[in-house]
Amino acid sequence: MALNVEGFLLLVSATLFLSYISSLIYSKTKIPDIVWLLCLGYVLGPVLDFFRYEDFIKIFEYLILVVVALFSFDTGINVNISSVMRNVVKALTLSATTFIAIIAVVGYSMHYLMPSRFPLFDGMLLGAMIGGVGGISVTGILDRLKTLIPSMERDGVVLNLESTLSDTFRLVAVFTLYSLKKIAPYTIEEALKEIVWVFTIATIFGIIIGLLWSEVLNLLWARPFNYIMTIAALFPVYIFSENYVGNAGGAITALAFGLAVNNHNYLYRVFGWKRKLKVNKFRIREFNQEITFLVKAFFFVYVGLIVSLSVDYAILGVGVVALMLATRYAVATGVGSLLRFSVGETVLSRLIFLQGTSALVMSQLPRIWDPEMAVFADPNIFSDLCYPIVIITLVFVSILGPLIARRQLRDA
Repeated sequence: MALNVEGFLLLVSATLFLSYISSLIYSKTKIPDIVWLLCLGYVLGPVLDFFRYEDFIKIFEYLILVVVALFSFDTGINVNISSVMRNVVKALTLSATTFIAIIAVVGYSMHYLMPSRFPLFDGMLLGAMIGGVGGISVTGILDRLKTLIPSMERDGVVLNLESTLSDTFRLVAVFTLYSLKKIAPYTIEEALKEIVWVFTIATIFGIIIGLLWSEVLNLLWARPFNYIMTIAALFPVYIFSENYVGNAGGAITALAFGLAVNNHNYLYRVFGWKRKLKVNKFRIREFNQEITFLVKAFFFVYVGLIVSLSVDYAILGVGVVALMLATRYAVATGVGSLLRFSVGETVLSRLIFLQGTSALVMSQLPRIWDPEMAVFADPNIFSDLCYPIVIITLVFVSILGPLIARRQLRDA
């Protein structure tokens, strides 16, 4: 049916209710709220045809820009550089090795099976979208595992840290591969110069703006409503970088902006400046979580409304998940043996690998980047494939992962 005001308001109400209720019943169903929201959108859209694809595609184009900016900022604001440095070798090695292996395995497999739909770069781009562990999804499972595994606090540190690093890797990898594909007619040297330019300038710009904004927050210490202005400052910074630094520069700038706000005193010490600011970083994270919860709830439902799901995509998604989980199992076993992971760290790294918000966000970008299909043969195929991949990993790993992990730890 055609979209009207009453129908849209009912969709908003249903989304908020389901998002809240599904988080409450997670302990009973073991299935994250993401799955229920995606299914709600798919049932109301393609299945029952209550809402049409055409009514939401323009709204979704605006929403995805907001989500990318918030997602990138959220990644940066949750990275504590000093904590990362203490456990960086294990987490960085595990995350980087997994990323490279999945990009290679998924990329070449998709190109071999569907060469017309997935040129090698497109297959590798899909691998980059799903090559990292989902941060929010992992946090929920690790919280549940605390009641099952006594050593969870110690053994889950590497996986938690990896989930933070993975989102950064995912951003950089997806934008790098897209930049390489977009400027493919040029030489490798020209392509690398373009990529290095965008990432360097975007990072420097984000850090400078983040440090300047930390000074503003220091001046506004203890004043009401000043932290909502951080989100207000984020969007013009994102847009400026996207328009003037280069395509994909906005996300990198938003990430660096959040990183600088969260680690301003650490960066000042690195630069040799004797200055210490008062910024309530916990308040910023808390407020950002509220905003992100609201936006992501609508994002998941809208993905379900506009996705094109078929039996072929579902079967292909199962195959990709099997490849991804097998690759992760092998990589975690090898890296764990090389770096002498504890038994708990090895078991959790092998079994708790699932997708979530970041994979869905990244899968929507080709649709935004290439509406005329000048770069990709089918930019929609990424979101259509990531939809079943995310659901399958969430359901499978959320239900079976903790049970298998507990059994392997008990046997060990």
